[in-house]
Amino acid sequence: MTARPEAGDEHLRLVLSSRLDEMDSVVDTTEAFLQRHERDEDRVYTMLLLASEAITNAIEHGNALDASKEVRIDFYSRDGRIEIWVEDEGPGFRRSEVPDPLSREHLLAEGGRGIYLIEQLADEVRFEMDGRRIGIFFRRTA
Repeated sequence: MTARPEAGDEHLRLVLSSRLDEMDSVVDTTEAFLQRHERDEDRVYTMLLLASEAITNAIEHGNALDASKEVRIDFYSRDGRIEIWVEDEGPGFRRSEVPDPLSREHLLAEGGRGIYLIEQLADEVRFEMDGRRIGIFFRRTA
């Protein structure tokens, strides 16, 4: 993992290979950034959870655990909000084709709730680059 802070403490970029063992260092760095910009610990936890989910999805589904592919994560604190952008090098996906985890046939499925969770708990979510990039937005309370 490579961490490169830019423009003071308002932007942080992390670049990691698509290996799940990279997540420990990502979580620590992410939590530190979020705590500098949000005082509400419950919101920090929610942001950390959603960032972790998006990064895990990028590693597992986007890049198919191919360690030669990178995941880029950008954190911004600007304009009264915190933005988390996660981009992978995979083929992308169409949001409309992701099954509804609340539907009867998927209710007991082992996975498939990550995007739903992100959309329910974030203030705003954007999918870009044919699903290879997700933006997760939170209004700052501090």
